[in-house]
Amino acid sequence: MHSANRRSAVGRRLRAAFAIGVLCAVAACGGQPSEGGRAIKSKVPPASFPDTPTATFQGAWPSPVSDDDPADVVTLGASLAYTYDQDDVGVTAFRLDSGDLAWHTAVPDGGSVAQAPRLTGDKVIGAFTTTEEGSGIYADRRGITVVALDAGTGATLWTRAISVGKDTDPTAVPHVVGADAQHVLVASDAPGYSETPPLSALLDTRTGRVVWTDTGFEGVDLEPSVVVGVRDDGDFVGRSTTDGAQLWKRDLRLGEARTSDPGPGLTWADGAEAGGTLLIDPATGATRLDSGDTSLDECRYDGWNTTVCAGADSSGGASVWAVDVRSARVLWRLPDEAADRVAPEITAVWHGVVYAQAGRAMTLDVRTGRDLRTDIGLVSPAMVNDGYGLVYDATARAIDVYPSADASAAG
Repeated sequence: MHSANRRSAVGRRLRAAFAIGVLCAVAACGGQPSEGGRAIKSKVPPASFPDTPTATFQGAWPSPVSDDDPADVVTLGASLAYTYDQDDVGVTAFRLDSGDLAWHTAVPDGGSVAQAPRLTGDKVIGAFTTTEEGSGIYADRRGITVVALDAGTGATLWTRAISVGKDTDPTAVPHVVGADAQHVLVASDAPGYSETPPLSALLDTRTGRVVWTDTGFEGVDLEPSVVVGVRDDGDFVGRSTTDGAQLWKRDLRLGEARTSDPGPGLTWADGAEAGGTLLIDPATGATRLDSGDTSLDECRYDGWNTTVCAGADSSGGASVWAVDVRSARVLWRLPDEAADRVAPEITAVWHGVVYAQAGRAMTLDVRTGRDLRTDIGLVSPAMVNDGYGLVYDATARAIDVYPSADASAAG
């Protein structure tokens, strides 16, 4: 949740790139990672990493929204990393153990892409702009193509074309907001200010069938029974995944509303209701947690039962909260003046472990906030699975791969 969808309260709307948080990408939004139809059994997450990467890969992927965040351009599987390719437009898979190319699948007539494809089960889902060239007096026609590829081989499983209006902003680029075993949510919006309303489409993950589309609605969070998004008029809305019916509506137009997905059963809304941060129940729209005078800029879900949110308190000092996704109860907060503990920079969260930086790379227990290790390596990874940590090299526009030092020593 390093970027977000924004709305102003007046006619022209501020469009900003939306990215699902680091761990939602890793955990396929609540699903267990798998590749090629093979379920990956969960292990203990990495406790430490070597001082230097053992693999590096580069690709012609879109620029990340955050300079050092690979989650903007990569979706992490158990042994493969999936990215877009803007040159030979399509999806590319890299091997985490070597950095070598595993497969590349081009998408015919594929055009612009944004953020990263999404992994769910044995499928990788991508969204592309397409342009059908006109002839004679007929103008070009723009559209969206959504593809599902086999995660292990790159074979095309299905392709779906989605029509867009003739007045669509040419700078609008689709991205996959979320994907699970039942549905894929795709949204297309123009960056910056635009007079053209956004478009969202919900598809069946198994077949690619379009369940519903909506112009004037930008989806930001996919849950099993509801899609949460912002309407063109600024209202925050929950829509049924079954038929698109509106289930609830809230007016969050005061100031600049930002929304994203902090984990299952919660939707994050910032800049709403006098500037506070809310964690909302996506099924009902009701507030489950109000951070008061603390602004929680981003939340990272650990793939199990906890989301860790980082931001700033009323004085501008760094603040970190850990929240149980089922109860929305705050488990711990930093800084803790009584214990003389500061709020570290959170870089990743995965399967009960918080990866952080506080003068040195370290780990915390996600449920208690206590220190686990202060010697995990020279860098704290920005993306983690059960065997690897990834760091984005902004200068080289490359991703460095660090295998778990513990697993290497055991092997």
